[in-house]
Amino acid sequence: MKNILFLLFILGSSIYQSKAQVKESYKAQVAYKIVETSPRCKQLTKGLYERIVKNGGTSYGIMLEGSPNPKSDPSQWYSKNYNFNLHESYADRMPILARFVFDPKKQQLYEEDVVNNKLIAIAFDKKLLALFNQK
Repeated sequence: MKNILFLLFILGSSIYQSKAQVKESYKAQVAYKIVETSPRCKQLTKGLYERIVKNGGTSYGIMLEGSPNPKSDPSQWYSKNYNFNLHESYADRMPILARFVFDPKKQQLYEEDVVNNKLIAIAFDKKLLALFNQK
């Protein structure tokens, strides 16, 4: 009986996890790639994992915060742009290192300057725009 209950628990957990994992739209996936492969993001993440682990953390990540399609993309709010953050992960906090914005109309990637409340255009692989504009 215990084995059956255990199997039902495991099965139920895996079903719940598969429903909880929402996959982004195609455009959001390409926008992620635009951010991740930008020279600025690469500069910020070079050696970052090792520094975080040394400081008691577990990892870092890029999170989609705002999207033109918040229902189909796992984002927190509606935005005309794709809004991302680069954050460190610790057991008790997730400090944000940088914010990136991809504007689909202007076809430009920006780093958000939160101190001066402005967007600064940054370099990225323009070949990815062809993929973004496919669908």
